[in-house]
Amino acid sequence: MDGEPIRPVKVLVDEDGACAQFLLSANPLQDSSNDHITISIQNTPDRICISTQCSLAEGAHDIAPFGRAVVSEATHIYAQGFGMEGPSGYFPVSQEARYSHGLVGIRGTSTSLVCYATDHRHFSARFLMQKHTELFSSPTVFSGGFNLENTRTGSFTLPDLWLEEHTDLLTGMRQAAERIAEDMGARTDKDPAFHWCSWYYLYENMDMDHLRDYTAGFRSEGIDFSTIQIDAGYTPHIGDWLITNHRYPNGLGEAADIIRAADYKAGIWIAPFAVGDQSQLYQNHPDWVVRDRDGRPFVQFGSYAEPKIWGNTDCDYYVLDATHPEAMAYLKQVFTSLYEAGFSLFKIDFLLWTMMDSGEVRRFDPSMTSVEIIRSVLQMVREIVGEEGYILGSIAPFMPLVGLVDGMRIAGDVGAQWSDTYGPVNLLQELPYDNYFNNIFWQNDPDSVLLRDFGSDINEAEVQSLALIQALSGGVITTSDPIHRISPARKKLLALIRPGERVCPTFFGLLDGREEICIGHQLPQGNLLFVMNPTDHPIQICVSLADYFGEGEWYYYHWQASDERCSFEKKEYIMEELQPHHSLLGFAAREKRTAVITNIWEW
Repeated sequence: MDGEPIRPVKVLVDEDGACAQFLLSANPLQDSSNDHITISIQNTPDRICISTQCSLAEGAHDIAPFGRAVVSEATHIYAQGFGMEGPSGYFPVSQEARYSHGLVGIRGTSTSLVCYATDHRHFSARFLMQKHTELFSSPTVFSGGFNLENTRTGSFTLPDLWLEEHTDLLTGMRQAAERIAEDMGARTDKDPAFHWCSWYYLYENMDMDHLRDYTAGFRSEGIDFSTIQIDAGYTPHIGDWLITNHRYPNGLGEAADIIRAADYKAGIWIAPFAVGDQSQLYQNHPDWVVRDRDGRPFVQFGSYAEPKIWGNTDCDYYVLDATHPEAMAYLKQVFTSLYEAGFSLFKIDFLLWTMMDSGEVRRFDPSMTSVEIIRSVLQMVREIVGEEGYILGSIAPFMPLVGLVDGMRIAGDVGAQWSDTYGPVNLLQELPYDNYFNNIFWQNDPDSVLLRDFGSDINEAEVQSLALIQALSGGVITTSDPIHRISPARKKLLALIRPGERVCPTFFGLLDGREEICIGHQLPQGNLLFVMNPTDHPIQICVSLADYFGEGEWYYYHWQASDERCSFEKKEYIMEELQPHHSLLGFAAREKRTAVITNIWEW
């Protein structure tokens, strides 16, 4: 508790499990409060359950039902990032402390262990693994527990922790995700999302003239996006969500009307917890923002030099205190007004800003954890937009939002270059390792597909590789480009990756240390194979179709954008040298095919 070990005073063991009670006083005979923690361990046919009951007069910041537990023969950890950008991945156990959030996978020499909580409605769950160098040994120690943020006193129960043994670690991670999804009521009923977003080409410069031009152009091209979403740039200051600037002189209702008249759904970007220092919201209600320990407005972000973020003149950005009833009422008014104006998709951004430890800052109501605060706002939004509305979380924690959002950004912002801050490096890391919960928690959103052949420093092979890997991951497909102005070849690429039915890919060799990324899909008509080289050097690949898709005769077609017709030939192995950032897309079927492939899901 709070980083310190607690010694048990009573342990009971029977055939079904064990129960240990811990007293929190150095001298239990003089402890009038009788504070205690009781941990019960129960065996079930396929897993172990660890339950924790607490009685604390003064509360605690964090409690780890198991801390510094020794793990035998652990070689690797499958770590889950807290939210967007992770870092998530598969790492060798080392002296570096490795954290995992919500759930964790541990691979050993002969078996694997998955540990997780299914209830993430109140507290953040975190696991830590690290190899220690001690006098006579180098044990791998493992801790797991919850951050209570000093919000609980009296008697309360922590969420159960589950331990499962698996022969295949990825199967175990996916099954744990399914259990979490069931407990949290995950939302996976929507069709695969196909959106257009204004940010990644026009950025904050989107206006009514652009909107008219783009919606008319998309409709004339017959592009069947489900939603046209307006991103940041419509407000004079962040926080004044119902006041529009010169780009939308008649308000957002007119913009929604134009989008809907073109037979698209209307979407809007909003960052409900962000408050600019020059906004009317802050000027009129300075008591609505989170304060630091000294009582000053907590500055989450500063923008003091060019370029100014979002094109606004705000310098300090504060965090709205949603525990303040008047601030919560304001947010309810904002979302209600936007919904009634015609918006049905809400890209809700910068949600991590409110995930500040309630034990470290001052809020109106100090009894709520940051998890409970963020869920209260998202629950309010869901009640307003209903079951048909689409909520896309962005810059958000993962586990607390299961059951509340339909889609979730998993990777950092992309830009029109391969390297630099806004390159695809984070996307290529997060997309494979977050895929075990795709279409289980929600639809994963890797970020925008960049298709334009102007204003970009990404070459043809890189555009193709990134578009295909995002599509084949089976999540959200979004672009921001002026599709009516790009080349015919890039329009064909968009048609190729248009989402179809909900799919679940297999990432071959994900835990084998390979440099290439390899994705397979088993479809009724045959199989898809995608291999990408994300590195900066050539890779020689060799793929056995029998190993990936089963024994028997396979007809294979190596897709080329320039092909006028497809040519399936008998193949057993695919051998090729992939240049940096290049990829291959192959189709394997039991029978020879001749139809031209215009969509990866329909052939």
